[in-house]
Amino acid sequence: MIKGFFSICILLAALFPTKSKQSITVKIVQIPPTNIKVINCVIKNGPKISPTYEKAVCTELVIGILKNFIKLSVEDKKRIRIISNGNIYLLRLTNSPIPKGVYYALTENGKGIPINTLEEVQPGDFVQFWTITWGHCGIVKSIDIANKTMELYSSFPSTGGYGIQTFDIPPECYFVRLK
Repeated sequence: MIKGFFSICILLAALFPTKSKQSITVKIVQIPPTNIKVINCVIKNGPKISPTYEKAVCTELVIGILKNFIKLSVEDKKRIRIISNGNIYLLRLTNSPIPKGVYYALTENGKGIPINTLEEVQPGDFVQFWTITWGHCGIVKSIDIANKTMELYSSFPSTGGYGIQTFDIPPECYFVRLK
């Protein structure tokens, strides 16, 4: 570990030479232990939960992972699945909590911490987001704030089930961390 750290430092020094009065600040962020467990769980169990998109869509993968950590009520699952008699588009326009899916479920039942800025998002956080025409949820693998993209562990048609996909981060994006 130390050897790897020094290798990275040497590489940074070679890539970014500094004059005597300049310095480079490297921010090291520690991923919360529960998030690490979530990541390990989705890597291990994601292919079993969602071997095909037809078997388990994104919400079912999220529910399948969360069940390893917390007891989900029928209402929690309904919130994650965004089940409503209302028009989802109109609910989104009125800032209803219903289209916020996993964010709504975990903040409402007290088992999640809302993440309010992109700078706070960590690998292992959960997300529900909406584009103009469709929504999706998953577990954050990585986030690139500069390019406004995120990699998610999820179930998606393009991967035929469980996989890792990169998405643009839209304005309507709700991140939550499991307590």
